Amino acid sequence: MRRVLFIAYLYPPIANSGTRRSLCFSNHLPDQGWEPVVLTIDTRHAKQLEPGLMEEVRPGTRIERVAMACEALARRIGAFFPAALGKKVESALAWRLQARHQIPDAWASWIKPAVERGVALHKEQAFDLIYASGSPWSSFLIADAIGRRIGKPFVLDYRDNWNPIGKEGANAWDRPSSLEAEKNPGLERGVARSAAAVVTVSGLLAQAMADTTGRTDFHIITNGFEPADFRAPSERPADGVLRITYTGVWRLGYGLQDLYKAIALLKQSEAPILKRLRVEVAGFAPGPAREQGVDDVVQELGLVSHDKALQLMQEADLQFLPVPTGFYAEACLPGKLFEYMGSGRPILALAPAKSEVARVLDEVGGAACLEPGDVEGLAKLLQRLASGEPVFSPRQPERLERYTRAATTAQLAQVFESVLQQAKSERRS
Repeated sequence: MRRVLFIAYLYPPIANSGTRRSLCFSNHLPDQGWEPVVLTIDTRHAKQLEPGLMEEVRPGTRIERVAMACEALARRIGAFFPAALGKKVESALAWRLQARHQIPDAWASWIKPAVERGVALHKEQAFDLIYASGSPWSSFLIADAIGRRIGKPFVLDYRDNWNPIGKEGANAWDRPSSLEAEKNPGLERGVARSAAAVVTVSGLLAQAMADTTGRTDFHIITNGFEPADFRAPSERPADGVLRITYTGVWRLGYGLQDLYKAIALLKQSEAPILKRLRVEVAGFAPGPAREQGVDDVVQELGLVSHDKALQLMQEADLQFLPVPTGFYAEACLPGKLFEYMGSGRPILALAPAKSEVARVLDEVGGAACLEPGDVEGLAKLLQRLASGEPVFSPRQPERLERYTRAATTAQLAQVFESVLQQAKSERRS
């Protein structure tokens, strides 16, 4: 069994879409002959925790948790005070100290203690290589520093774009500070050039990162789904109600605004479909439906567990899938896309015709795509659905296999093996 130091800030019990990629890779790597030792963050101060996620971690997985340096220092100082006061001092100091270290990101003070722990783990039992998942991008700097210290190759896994070029490339919700814009491009180019291999989730994302990283040899490994999540039969009421589900965030440049506008349009025309249309959405704080006057049709459930999200998918008649605005409208392949496909329910997507989402849905089938912003077209399509008119492309279930988590992890293991073979070849020469 080969050993890999598996650096992932986003790991259970942190509830985040990026957590699932790291969790599932680490769960399936032993089946490919790789033992992962997970190096992640101490979560005592982390937000959006879902303790039940720990139950999904493969038994026997070694997890090493490291506190950010700012939190460790604040904890030591707080210990000099009485318990109640000490906690307040610790909390007040931690975020102030964290604010002093923001390059490459807000988790920069994790770098030094994580590097020291990784080096110590290697001395305890040697690793064959290092893997790091980003964002946060501090994980990449940790992998680079450990790799130099122990003389082992490292692999970078980009779930997102670190330094997008131009305004259209950036997430609307994640604009870099002036200092990040100045310092991070050089940091990225340096660490990407030093990596033995670089992985990302879509072809268009790889193309966009060629300029920022100085590399063109990306390995494309999409997100995926766990078939076991959908093996339990789901009972759907035979009440004639058309149920639409969405599970995900709502933030600037990414949300359900088009769907809500389409429902409002149907209400203005007093469309008969409203008598049997129910929309259930989860993943963000309730409120937008009421603000837009569609809360009689839309039920906003707020933050839910992953198990609850899977249940909603299986109980739905169809899944709704928007994409972000800007560059990511074409380049992203969100994790929920693959779980939607795994659920077997039809997918109604608002995605550009030339997008990665449209490409995958065209391959697997069972979907209908409209252009983002086509509110009238969306309202008409919902009415067609209510009338029983077929609107979804034929499903090709045999094409789903390549998107299972076991299959995507096998691809990652192949990248690991190719890195070791290359290192062996270089030593011979």
